[in-house]
Amino acid sequence: MKVHFDIIHSIKAAFGGLPKKMNLQPPLPNNELDRLNALHQYQILDTSPEKVFDDFTFLAAQICRTPIAIISLLDGNRQWFKSKVGVTVPETNRDIAFCAYTILHPKPLVVRNALTDSRFATNPLVLSDPNIRFYAGAPLLTPEGFGIGTLCVIDVVPRDLSLEQVEALRVLSSQVMAQLELRRNAITLSRTIIQRQQTAEQLRGQYDFIETFYRQGEEKARKGDYQGAIADFNEFLRLNPHGFKAYYDRGLARQKLGDYKGAMVDFDMYLRFNPNDVEARYNRGLLRFELGDYKGAIADYSDAMHINPDYAIPNEVRLIYSELDKKEAIVEHTHYLEPNSKDIDADIADININQNHNHSRLEDNSSKIEDSTQFLPLISNNTEVYVSLDDAQYQPENGTQSLQLSPDNAKSYMIRGNARRELEDYSGAIEDYTQSLKINPHDAQAYISRGNARFLRKDYTGAIDDYTQSLRINPNNAKTYTSRGNAYCELEDYSAAIEDYTQSLELSSNNAEAYINRANARSRLKDYSGAIEDYTHFLQLNPNDAKAYISRGNARSKLKDYSGAIEDYKRVWSKAIEQLPKLSSENS
Repeated sequence: MKVHFDIIHSIKAAFGGLPKKMNLQPPLPNNELDRLNALHQYQILDTSPEKVFDDFTFLAAQICRTPIAIISLLDGNRQWFKSKVGVTVPETNRDIAFCAYTILHPKPLVVRNALTDSRFATNPLVLSDPNIRFYAGAPLLTPEGFGIGTLCVIDVVPRDLSLEQVEALRVLSSQVMAQLELRRNAITLSRTIIQRQQTAEQLRGQYDFIETFYRQGEEKARKGDYQGAIADFNEFLRLNPHGFKAYYDRGLARQKLGDYKGAMVDFDMYLRFNPNDVEARYNRGLLRFELGDYKGAIADYSDAMHINPDYAIPNEVRLIYSELDKKEAIVEHTHYLEPNSKDIDADIADININQNHNHSRLEDNSSKIEDSTQFLPLISNNTEVYVSLDDAQYQPENGTQSLQLSPDNAKSYMIRGNARRELEDYSGAIEDYTQSLKINPHDAQAYISRGNARFLRKDYTGAIDDYTQSLRINPNNAKTYTSRGNAYCELEDYSAAIEDYTQSLELSSNNAEAYINRANARSRLKDYSGAIEDYTHFLQLNPNDAKAYISRGNARSKLKDYSGAIEDYKRVWSKAIEQLPKLSSENS
């Protein structure tokens, strides 16, 4: 009877009843606390049955031919069954769990006969219901290597598994673990999303709170309470130092109160963040004018005009600026020539010398040089890039006389610059165009002319700068985009050149020069398809250009379109044959 009593106590202990009388208990893993922490991350304990896990226990029982299969998870003092086949109890005490041994090693544990195994011979689950004799379990291993449970199969008779069955059990345990990982990842992702939503909500609340000060400042400024507005803008900027819009509004409020220096500081800060705000530059110009910084005022007005030509320097500012600081203003900003200065006398002397020089060089020419378009080859090897230069009329006597009588005349410098360029005195031409631009810094044509002279002097970077300045003043000049593209080609910046040629063609779709130049640039970048398209457009406008046919043929050959290439070469040959009779008659 004593033995029977001990067995009853052991069975009750197995299912949460009285403590059992056993000395052998499974050892704890060395990393038990970390293992338990990993288990709880999956939040799987005490959850409802799920088909995906029930499918795994069903497959395990079928593959191993056992009446019992269990997915067990080992908590601190129990083993809990997530899924089970052949048993009804939801859990057992951990100290009688076979699975408590399985989690100690990464490989499956197989117990062929529990009665002959010293670890399990006196286990109440062996000595009574369910009378376990055979056990095989594969550990559920987390990516960190913690054994949190098992997928096990149980039979009531001693037996063994084939190697294939053991491997199948291991594979199924890996799939169970994969499902648990998906669960943990979903939990982590959900937690992250919730945290981000909470953070975003907090930030929105903070932003709304901070923005309240700005809106209050705006409202007070509209009502004329500039002191109150400044106080609100101060608080807004304290909480949000990068809220640059408040610098401008605070500057306006300070300006209204006569605090011009404080307003200047705010305008300066605002324009660091937003340098292209035309209105802010214009207002800072007015403020500088009030403070007597006339040069700074003109600089701000000029910048505003570059960004938006609708903004102009007020006439009263020009007048007072000129009257109060005439000499410095002339040198630094308007660049008007002073007839009584030594520099002007020297300049006039230089003009007289150049006049004599020009007459000697042009004594066989008429006083008027006709406008012409000059095409210069930029790239060899059957790839031609053409440059258009805007030439101007030259009247040496009238131009020089104008310089002598009115040295502040920008047009006269332009005329003399054009003449010098005709004489290939590009350095002198550049000097004259520069003088003209000092007088009139918003003359787009002067920038183009100086850019052309710099191009001929092979100062391609300087030419690009001038073409860019011209385009800021007149962004719709297709020829200037073409000229700048040519300069980029000379610097082998073909990508930038293509952008300019494309812009030119958007403004003037029949610009043959832009097509041929873009085609050549595309060829340099090995964009042969794009090049062929451009050569085709060019040939539609210039159907007799032999070099374009050759270039298109070369591009087609690169794409292995040999039939198309031969067709282009044949056209060139046909054109050459057509010219033979004409050449023969001319030679005879």
